[in-house]
Amino acid sequence: MNQTGAKAGRGWIIFAGIILVMVGTMNILDGVWAIRAQDTALDTIFFKNNLEAWGWFWLILGIVIFAAGVGVFRRSRWAVAVGVAVAAIGAVLNILWLFQYPGQTLVLVGLQVLVLYGLIQYGEDDANW
Repeated sequence: MNQTGAKAGRGWIIFAGIILVMVGTMNILDGVWAIRAQDTALDTIFFKNNLEAWGWFWLILGIVIFAAGVGVFRRSRWAVAVGVAVAAIGAVLNILWLFQYPGQTLVLVGLQVLVLYGLIQYGEDDANW
């Protein structure tokens, strides 16, 4: 414990859990929007009538990420593993957008690296809970 009585790494775990819950919530909202926007001009022109499939994909992924974020708060080891996997895959995939959206990409990759650090460094250590 440090001087304030808080255990080392607790803030990192809380940060990672909050980010996972936020990302899961945003993906759920994106999925719901995509499912509701099917059969519109936007769907026909840009997504070739496949927007509903993408909506279900993002909705299911969002639910999994949201559950992992809640699981991190509940000290679930599976949630730490899912959080690490999601953050690592997200960081790699976001690099592909570096030349289109450099500022946004650097912020997103930075947040994902911080989530990775928190979960890898402190996620498995029961002493930090």
